[in-house]
This record gives sequence, structure tokens and C-alpha cells, in this order.
Amino acid sequence: MNVKTHRPEGELHNIEVIHALEHQYNVCVNVTAMMSAQQCFLAAMAGATYVSLFAGRINNMGYNCIEELRKTRKLLDQFNLKAKIIAASTREILNVVEWFEAGAHIVTVVPNILEGMLIHPYTKKMV
Repeated sequence: MNVKTHRPEGELHNIEVIHALEHQYNVCVNVTAMMSAQQCFLAAMAGATYVSLFAGRINNMGYNCIEELRKTRKLLDQFNLKAKIIAASTREILNVVEWFEAGAHIVTVVPNILEGMLIHPYTKKMV
């Protein structure tokens, strides 16, 4: 397959492109918009360097992303896969620590989340 001229159309084509980029072209791939441990596992098996689980969006859909993060981390460790888990779409300050505890290697945050983690009204009052 010629990765340079091939446009993935979803499904199994994506796995082929991930594998080719990682193994033939030595390109680190971040497979994004993952919504389940199954998707992350398959991307990692294909050789992806990163799998981005959209944890905040999973929670917004009424599911608990913590279980998907735990399952994903367990699979990566069990099969000795190199992929790192990026937990994305952080909505609340609480998410950061929860998602690291659940197995994320990286958690993406916007500046106001970082500020909220650092600045606590009682700490400011005490200082």
C-alpha cells in the first residue's frame, strides 16, 4: 500500500495505515477520537504510539470513561504494547487525577483547568 496516496476511509483501512506509518515509515501516530477500549486496543496492536481516548465525551454520552481507561491500560500492559494513553476532552478539575489514577499516561487540559488545580480559595486565604 502506498501511504502517501492512500486516503483511509475508516474501518480496517485505518489499521493498515497506522501499521504502515509506524513500521515502514517510522512515523509516530496518535490515533484520536477513540471512544472505547476495543478501539484503543486495535490501534495499539497496529503499532500506534498514542491512543487518544476522548474521556470527557464518553462521560457526556452517559458512560463512565474510567472503566474504558482501566480496560485500555490493562490491555496495553498485558500485551506489552508501546502505545501511551492520552485522556482527552477534560471537562472538570477532578478528571485530571481520576484519569491518571485510572491508567492514562497523558491528560490534556486547558489553562483554566490547570489554574483550578493550583488555586484554591482556602489556600489563598491561609497564605
